[in-house]
Amino acid sequence: MGAFSEFATCATETGARLSDQPLLFETTRHLDVTQRELFNYVTDFGRLSEWLWGAKKTWADDTKAAVPGQVGSVRMIQGAAGKPIRETVKEFDAPRMIAYSANDAAFFGTCTDHLGVFTCEPHPDGGTVACWLAYGRLPRSPVKAWMGRKLFQVALGNGMKNLERKFPPR
Repeated sequence: MGAFSEFATCATETGARLSDQPLLFETTRHLDVTQRELFNYVTDFGRLSEWLWGAKKTWADDTKAAVPGQVGSVRMIQGAAGKPIRETVKEFDAPRMIAYSANDAAFFGTCTDHLGVFTCEPHPDGGTVACWLAYGRLPRSPVKAWMGRKLFQVALGNGMKNLERKFPPR
């Protein structure tokens, strides 16, 4: 994270509190958008397919959420094939942080005990620093472990690039 480490405190503290698994991938960018606007965009589950890599259609299942889109809500992410990935919101602190976990079947045996944390922190020079972290347990198989790391590198890296296209970096 380097230059943005002071803006990642919320993300890393949330990850440490909610997961005992290692950090698998992190990406941080300074985007030209307000904190509220970015947070509202990334937490609009119906719009995830606009920027989330590999998502063809997205929606929310709020049947177990006290408040739609918040804790207990499930982000439903349909890829090109197969069943939708289900990511359950674990923590929600608008306009700053969302943490979610995917079921173990979501990553085809390449990662279990997944936790994702996305934070939006206002920057004193304007815009917002977005930090996205992925935690999880990789399998013992070196090939599957490599695939798991690569999956997060591609998914989070390309997702952040899509956010940069929508909200160009400062």
